[in-house]
Amino acid sequence: MKSFHAPTLTELNLQLCKELVWATKEELDLVTTVDVQMHNTISQADSMAWEFDLKDLWLTKSRWTMMCNQYLDVNDLQAWIERCASKIGTKGRGICVLRTKMVAARGGAATGHTNKESRRWGSCMLAISYKAKPKPQITLYSRTSYMGYLGALDLTVAYMCGKYLAAAMGIRVEDFQFVWMNEALQFHNFKSMAFLLNHPYKEQRKLYRRLILKKDKKLSEEELLMVKSSPALILTRKWMGNMLELDRKGSHLGEMNYNTYRRIRRRYHTEVKGFEFAQQFEGWSTYKQGPKVGKNKEFFKAYQPLVSVPVSTLDFSRLGLPLDGNSQVEYDGSDDIEDDLDDED
Repeated sequence: MKSFHAPTLTELNLQLCKELVWATKEELDLVTTVDVQMHNTISQADSMAWEFDLKDLWLTKSRWTMMCNQYLDVNDLQAWIERCASKIGTKGRGICVLRTKMVAARGGAATGHTNKESRRWGSCMLAISYKAKPKPQITLYSRTSYMGYLGALDLTVAYMCGKYLAAAMGIRVEDFQFVWMNEALQFHNFKSMAFLLNHPYKEQRKLYRRLILKKDKKLSEEELLMVKSSPALILTRKWMGNMLELDRKGSHLGEMNYNTYRRIRRRYHTEVKGFEFAQQFEGWSTYKQGPKVGKNKEFFKAYQPLVSVPVSTLDFSRLGLPLDGNSQVEYDGSDDIEDDLDDED
């Protein structure tokens, strides 16, 4: 069992990501070719103060909308808020639980697809609860979560449930403490790349970019030791190295078969190198078999730069529950909503 503690939800998120990135092999419970994991964790934040911009992790407003629709039933949510506010309040007894929706598996042979089945083990977020004693608290129960990627949206779902409940009780969401019980925290070695390359703190971002993007001969002995002791950095450098090699060869986007990896490469091009740089890798995919073999199938454009989507602009409007006219950011028109459907294992 591993426990973590931070003053705010913002700092807790950064701490958990950092723990996974810098953990040694001995400190991790599982290391695979695509991720590193810590199991059986309990994390606590003294306050649900939460500052986060979806753009920092290469996420879109549409991905937030999708997650809300996947996990929350609006009638169950409203009933939970009403019960918590009227039956428990800030001083009553009891623990009131909101169970999330069962998220269906996607892809795989069982559904007639050739791609790998995702979400095959069930929903990632299982429940959110509220209790008032000894201090008002929101608890999130998770099967698993990708830190440095969708984990931030998991925290945003819990935060937003707390924000709506706090409004119903006439207090601030920052007055809630937060606890996260998670069976498996994961750091994905290319889906979580944005956390390293777009870290919100300039000095940390500069260091991570050196460790991920530079060849061994460009790194100091101290930096090489940092990488060597971290399975997450070793594996992320490997995936990034493959991506940089594709760039060196001038390989265009249509030549890639793994769509999830292609999405990360497109985001890296635009968000780190710039839109003009990204445009040189636009290209057609071709039919691999059948009567159209070799002919153009789909044209992959460079992504437009992401718009800023701070948590402060989000709410449950798409569920039919606006919060004081809070939803200020409209759908950003991004063209990767289908690409974003990949989820935790």
